[in-house]
Amino acid sequence: MQVPRAGDTTALTGANTRPFQPRLAASDPAAFDQRLLEATEGQRQPQPGTLRASASSPSLAPIARPPARLWTADGQGRPSSSFEAMVKVRAERWQQGLKQSAHPVGQVGNAAASVSEATPASAASHLGTNRTLAPEPTPQVRSEPTPRLEPEPVPGSEAFRPLPGTHPMALNSFPRPANDNGRGIHWVPTTKSPPEVVDRFVKEAVGMHIKWVVFLNNGTNIGDNDYLVKKLTENGIMPVMRIYTPNGAPIEGDIEGMVKHYRALGVQYFQLYNEPNLICENQGKQPDVGRYLDMWIPAARAVTRAGGLPGFGALAPGGNFDDLEFFKQAIDGIVQRGQADVLDKAWISLHNYTLNHPLDYTKDSNGFLKFRWYDRVVRERLGRSMPIIGTEGGTYVGANEDKTLPAITQQMQIDMVKGAYEYMRHAEPYFFVHTYWIIANEAGGGMDKSFRHQALFTPQGPTPVVDVLRQLP
Repeated sequence: MQVPRAGDTTALTGANTRPFQPRLAASDPAAFDQRLLEATEGQRQPQPGTLRASASSPSLAPIARPPARLWTADGQGRPSSSFEAMVKVRAERWQQGLKQSAHPVGQVGNAAASVSEATPASAASHLGTNRTLAPEPTPQVRSEPTPRLEPEPVPGSEAFRPLPGTHPMALNSFPRPANDNGRGIHWVPTTKSPPEVVDRFVKEAVGMHIKWVVFLNNGTNIGDNDYLVKKLTENGIMPVMRIYTPNGAPIEGDIEGMVKHYRALGVQYFQLYNEPNLICENQGKQPDVGRYLDMWIPAARAVTRAGGLPGFGALAPGGNFDDLEFFKQAIDGIVQRGQADVLDKAWISLHNYTLNHPLDYTKDSNGFLKFRWYDRVVRERLGRSMPIIGTEGGTYVGANEDKTLPAITQQMQIDMVKGAYEYMRHAEPYFFVHTYWIIANEAGGGMDKSFRHQALFTPQGPTPVVDVLRQLP
């Protein structure tokens, strides 16, 4: 089984609705070759290029990129086809516009409008880039508190009509932490952390009143995250494991044995695969719903047999394969295969990054409220709701994907992150947790510097958002 190693270029891709970059991690962060970081740092930045779009395909296509080179531990450069492929995927994700069809909340359909279609290709801009674009008028923004966002009325459990042959677990039977407030955060983007990092950031999570933490486990490895899980559960925090495999490779090894081990330590939720609607999470292949189900269904049954709760791999907003369409086809495919019962104890993993959309944005699903679209899809097909657990999300300074709206400022970020967490006090009963990506990057051993603007804690200390979360009751 391929696993991240010191000097490995395997991407921990996960995502964002921001421009995408691979997530690099090493099983031993301290041993990660700094020369690799230096050699690839320039490649992490978006390359200048021409964007083009057509009426039939509003997504933005990248121009050709020069070959990349991988620096090995001895400092010698060598061509690497796998690394070149990874860089190509990164360039494509940086320059691809959102391809999401617009569906009003409660009316999931095939409407044609989209953020990409509403935005001229020449105006494409991405968070964290250093590209120079033609100046555009800046919308005027008033600094006002984020208005209270109310939950959408949903049918009660008495209205559910599950499919024949299924016996779904009731929403209120799924485990939740004591004094749950629905606030989650993603751990450092590495597959293990030393005790000093665990001690520091678990304490910080507690200080911000976090009740859920998502972390990465290297495939079916046992042991690397034992200390982290113990410290989380000791502090009343619900751990959620994402079973990481490089670029969406099949999970190998003893899934049941690993799940039983971590179930005994307090992990109950296990996310299987991640963003299967991206090429970079399909080992360079086009996303394919059938291929994904061929991997997910047996893995989900193994998790269930071992006493765990399997998570449907979080879809990238938009994506190379539209996330709503992928989700609908996947649920339909499970039902058509006669395996709807595999969802009886399953949950949906959600990535609801806001982009530069306000929290109450409903023109399409590309925002905080994406969970409402997913729930509608599930209820239409399964006759009931499923738990939705956010495993990545957030708002970042500089985000400006939708050019019809202003870019995110520091104060807007503070207000929106705070507003999203406050919403969870009265969220829809199926929406368990909203999770911010990420608690720390370099300060916790993360190796990809492109994530530094998303980390709540930097090597220089906490960001202003942290102070607000510490004071949030």
